[in-house]
Formats: sequence, structure tokens, C-alpha cells
Amino acid sequence: MSEETPPDSFEPVREEEDGLIEEAPRREKSAEFTVVAGAASEADLRDAMDPANQSLTEALRLSYRVLQFAILALAVVFIFSGFETVRENRTGIRTLFGAIQGDGADAQISAGLQPFWPYPVGEIITVPLKRTVSVEQSFWPNFGSRSLTIEEATASARTSAPLRPGPVGLGDGTLILEGGDLAHCRMTGEYSIDDAVSFLVRFTPEQGDEVVKLVLEQAAIHTAATMTLPQFIEGDEAILEIRRRAQEALNSLESGIRLVGVSVTDRIPPLAVRRGVQSVQGARERAKIAVEVARRESTTILDDAAGASALADLISLIGDYESALSGGNETEAEAVLTRIGARFEADDVGGEAAKTMTEARAFRSMIEAGIGNDARRLASLVPAYEENPQQLVRQLWLDAYRDVLAGPEVEMISAPPGLRGLALRMKSSMDITTRRRDASAERRRREAMQTGIDGNVWQLGSRQINIDKAGRRLNKDATGGYGREGAGE
Repeated sequence: MSEETPPDSFEPVREEEDGLIEEAPRREKSAEFTVVAGAASEADLRDAMDPANQSLTEALRLSYRVLQFAILALAVVFIFSGFETVRENRTGIRTLFGAIQGDGADAQISAGLQPFWPYPVGEIITVPLKRTVSVEQSFWPNFGSRSLTIEEATASARTSAPLRPGPVGLGDGTLILEGGDLAHCRMTGEYSIDDAVSFLVRFTPEQGDEVVKLVLEQAAIHTAATMTLPQFIEGDEAILEIRRRAQEALNSLESGIRLVGVSVTDRIPPLAVRRGVQSVQGARERAKIAVEVARRESTTILDDAAGASALADLISLIGDYESALSGGNETEAEAVLTRIGARFEADDVGGEAAKTMTEARAFRSMIEAGIGNDARRLASLVPAYEENPQQLVRQLWLDAYRDVLAGPEVEMISAPPGLRGLALRMKSSMDITTRRRDASAERRRREAMQTGIDGNVWQLGSRQINIDKAGRRLNKDATGGYGREGAGE
């Protein structure tokens, strides 16, 4: 190293005669560094650089680790973004580069957790399974800013204020019916997307309501053009026809939409004539109620006569019988009468006919038990009477005499022979007196029971006669009765 010079030793600057400034000489160097060759080796240089290299390496390593973590996090986020939960009451499809994944029913996904290729590679598009749309103003009068009920609008309507057609919300909406009549209606439709693939191929998810609304309006217009005013505003025929036409339109579009139900909430004629139409409808309803009441009463009367199930057959058979009598065909009339009797014997016959048949069977049983037994007994006595009539008569008289004397009420007294006359003052025993009193009470009870019975109602051979109402007489031998008055009765 050279010797040092004080820092304050400067030489002044001199000016030359020609005006130029001469620079003062530099001060001498204060230090001198001399690198001696071989004084430091490469190892020493590396050692001198190690701290800087290590710091740079650590910084690079940390940055790489952070970058790795960020890439891993992005990969995890990307992978988990490929799952989506489809809510209940929704369905949809998966796409891959804009194309629908799967074929047919396999392409449609259901509710639950669904995997897919994340955006922008793919995505899931969902649509609601069921929706409800309303057609409120398309065919309804425009009340403007006023909030009126149908009755209030009807009361304020005038024939001098005609309908004003115009766009929805500005004019009155109407339907033109067959014959040129007008009507108003409001309706709602509920639809479901059964084939999400077909729907999303042709429409966006937001277009479903508009498509269904348009086909409902079209179906209502076409249906109204084929119906009269009473047909359109009454019954369910118009509703069913609107639904049928709307579903056909949706099927022709291959929309994948199915109409679950269509409800026409209001169907009215023009407000100015609605009150008159209501009067006609009221009269029609009252007539319908009257007819229904008459039908129920007739059914009750017919059921009371012979039962609803058997009455039609009996009326038909009686008609055949009368036709046979009118035509003079007695053989056919006899055969039909036999069928009538067999039909009355059936189990499904009820009402008065069943009651009459029951009483007739009871009377026949009574005849069998009483007069029938007597007839059979007399028939058994015929051979004995033909052999010795006096002996039979004598025997029957003695049997009758014995039966009379053997009664519990009879008290026998024997008188000694040879007496011309006998006067007795005696009192019967208590047993005999009690039997006589009981027998007299029983006889009076039977007479009282028979007092109110018409003995001619069920006489053998009597004719069927109805007092104060229409009736027909059917004679078994076909010699008299309805249609045979001139044949003699």
C-alpha cells in the first residue's frame, strides 16, 4: 500500500491568460488494493458465496412448495366442482363439451348427488319436474286498474259498451264460439317434464312455461270454435277437449312435456248478457232437479211395486201377454202367463208383488192344512161309502157324537131308568167351570181377530181388482181380461 495524503490538501486552480481554466491536479490516492495471484482458491470463493446461494435456494424451494400446494388445491377444487346435488322435484342432463351424455332414458338424471365433468368441460342442466302455468288475461275482460269480482263486473256491464279487442293487458280477451257467440275463460295447467332430453334439445329451461301457455291458448281457441255457448260453459266436455288438443300439440313438438291436469277456473258469457244467460241456466237447473226428483219418485214407486231388478222383465212379459190376447193367440198367451208366474216366483221380486206372493203362499198352506186334509180324508172314505153307505154314515155320526161328548167342557149326568121326569138343582165342578170360561174367552178372541179381515181378498177364483187406480185382470184360461172384454167373462 502507498502512503496516504491528507484529504484537505488541494491545489488552487489557476487561470490562463487566454481565459481557459486549467484543471487542478487530482489528489493522490488514499488507498491501493493489490490482488495477489493465488491468494484465494475456488473453495474460498464458494465458501464466500454459500450464504447467498443458500438463501436463494431456500426462497426457490419455498416458492415451489407454495406453487405445488396451490396446484393441488386447484386440482381438488376442480375435482369436487364436478359434483352437484339435484334437488327434489327436478331432473336434468349432463353435457360434455356441449353434447348430452348418455342415450335415451340413461341421459336423464334424477334427484341426488350427481357427478359430471366440471365447467368448462361439462355441466349439469336441470329443469323442474312439475310446474303450473296460468292463462289469466288472454281470454278475460280487461278491468283496467279496477279490482272487480265477476259479480261486480256483471252488475256494471252495459250492452252499449261493447268489448274492446286488443293486446293482452290492454284489451278484452274473448273466445269465438260456434255460431259466432263469445265467451270468456281463465284456466290453469299443471305439467311435468317426463323426457328432459327431448325438452332441453328443443327448449331452454326458462321456455317451459311459455310453451305450455301457448299450447293451452291454442287448444282453447280450437275447442271453442267447435262448441256452442251452453256446451262450452257447462259440463266437463270443454275441459277434456282443451287438455286433449294441448297434449297433442306438445306431442307433435316432441317436447317431452306431459299435461298432468287442466282446470278451467271460470267460463262465462260476455258480461253484458251474463245475467240473462244465468236466468236461462237457473231455469234449466230447476227443470233438471224436477226431472231428477220425478225419476227418484218413479224408481221408488216401481221398487215398491215389484223391485227395480224384476220390474223391467215383468213389464215386458205383461206386454207380450197383452199382445198375444189382442192377437187371439190363446196358446201363446197361456205360455206367457206361465212365464209371468215363474218370474213372480223369483227371489229378486220385491215390493207389493213379493208381499202378495207371500200372502198367496201362506193362504195356499192354510188351505192345504185345513180343507186339503178334509178332502183327503173324504177321498179315503169313498170306497167304504160305496160298499155300505148306511153303516159309514152311522159310524161317522157316532164318531162325531163321541168327539162332542169327549170334550173337556162336557159334563155327563146319568138318570135312573123308568122316571117320567127329573128336575135337578146342582152346581158343576170347579174344573169344568174353569174350562168353560177359558173356552168362551178363546172363542171371543178369535172372533175379534177375524172382525177386521176381509174374507174375500184371497178367495179361490177371485179376480185381481184395484180400487181407485188403474189395474189389469189376467185370467188364466184367457177367456176374459184386458183385450178380451167381448169374449165373455
